[in-house]
Amino acid sequence: MISMISRRHTLGLIATLPILPACGASGDGGGGLVSTPGPTPTPVPSATPTPTATTVSGRPRYHIAAPDGGWINDPQRPVRIGDSWTMWALYNPTWPNGGTEWRRWTSPDLVNWTDRGVAIPRRTTSFGDVWSGSAVVDTNNTAGFGAGTLIALATMPADNAAGQNQSTALWYSRDGGASFAFHAIVHPNFPGNKPFRDPTVFWHAPTARWVMTLSEEGKIGFYTSPDLKQWSYASGFLSNLVGGVMECSHLFPLHLYEADGTTAGDKWVLLVGGDGSASGFIGGTYYWVGDFDGTSFTADGATGRWLDQGADYYAAVVWRDPAAPDPLAAAYTIGWMSNWAYANQLPAPYGYRGQLSIVRQLRLQRIGGVPRLRMTPIAAQNGVFQQVVTGSDQTITEGSDYAWPTGADVVAGRIDLTLNRTAGGWPAGAWLSVRGGDGFFTQVGLELRDNRLFVKRDASGPNPPDSAAWRQNRSAGCDFGKGVAKVSVFVDAGSIEVFVNDGEAVLSELINAPMSAKSLHLDIAGGSLHVSDVRIST
Repeated sequence: MISMISRRHTLGLIATLPILPACGASGDGGGGLVSTPGPTPTPVPSATPTPTATTVSGRPRYHIAAPDGGWINDPQRPVRIGDSWTMWALYNPTWPNGGTEWRRWTSPDLVNWTDRGVAIPRRTTSFGDVWSGSAVVDTNNTAGFGAGTLIALATMPADNAAGQNQSTALWYSRDGGASFAFHAIVHPNFPGNKPFRDPTVFWHAPTARWVMTLSEEGKIGFYTSPDLKQWSYASGFLSNLVGGVMECSHLFPLHLYEADGTTAGDKWVLLVGGDGSASGFIGGTYYWVGDFDGTSFTADGATGRWLDQGADYYAAVVWRDPAAPDPLAAAYTIGWMSNWAYANQLPAPYGYRGQLSIVRQLRLQRIGGVPRLRMTPIAAQNGVFQQVVTGSDQTITEGSDYAWPTGADVVAGRIDLTLNRTAGGWPAGAWLSVRGGDGFFTQVGLELRDNRLFVKRDASGPNPPDSAAWRQNRSAGCDFGKGVAKVSVFVDAGSIEVFVNDGEAVLSELINAPMSAKSLHLDIAGGSLHVSDVRIST
């Protein structure tokens, strides 16, 4: 994916807003912008403790964010090197001028990340800056740089005398990805396609060759290579469900699990980023489930699904742990938390422009007869929190709000709770507001009778971007027919990530809450509701 102002300014805004099916329904499942769903009561601020040094800084506490006042966007797929993970992201230290480079982070657990500085500087070759791509460990020395060499294949503009554009360059590293040496343009854009970018590469053992997925005009191209240098076209996957360019693609296999936990064979998932205006989505991450034979991908159906129904989960990367007992049991994903509809308008009062999401786990499970990715926080994520406050079980009614325990205010933390249907049935709705105070709040709304949830952030803070995509409430369908809604909300200085019913629905959004806004509020409309399993981790 290309960085910043030069890209994706054409993503459309949508005014007509669909009603979404429940999580367990077959078909697209979707996600989108919806008109304000039901009443949205303003929460009552509670007393708040003195901010800690971490919260005063205004920078995210447990998310990777751009350092030194710079800009960051696309993450580059992490690679396991020994007992540690290495990840890169596109970084521009002189935004809005200049170009991008690969900056590096390392982590022992996919939660605690250490900034290691720039690995591939910008403006180091005649082919332009480095853009998105992927890195692989060449265990068998197929490329000839030595067994175990780290090979990065990345898009470069390649605007040279030959007239190439958006071609794939090979860089190699013998120090674990701390620095790379440029080799050559190994996959030139001879077709002359304007979009010809974001190579994602993996080793396909059954055919004993490398496979690349590439964003092209109207399709994902599949290429194969014996040595990471010579690439041959294999096939293409076309779809008009994702508008603009299907970019930042990933193709990976997973076990397919039944509802009872048994396996039903393996399937392949093709995941892309793109414009969802046709379905009221603006921009996001979309996927299909199907089969791959080493040459072509065949989707099980014409329609796929949006992975995260929030406004700010884009350019997602996916990887598996080769050291896991069963590498096909689950995968991991992390995305850029922003949206090209307003990314260049966001204020930066705390000295950073752009952040990444937390790492999530992906499992493929059949839900309502349809294979679906369930996305949940990884267990190690709880390690960033120092204390836990528990709340009592309470039955609340309209006008009788949940009473939070002392010390429950949150600027950066995790809120977990379970909503249980009472004998009278679900109330019309429940509203959990976070980061409240000074007239601001961010709201997670659950329309329990209608099997839908939404995030309302238009009142989250001052000076929001002037964008319809920012102001609209994003929603997701979720089946609450069993009488239980399990909610996990991660809030940080500038973001909210909502996981409902073990990842059946996920909404991720940026917010612009001031550091003084930290109170919680939960109320309902009509009927009663039992609240249990309340935990506030900070």
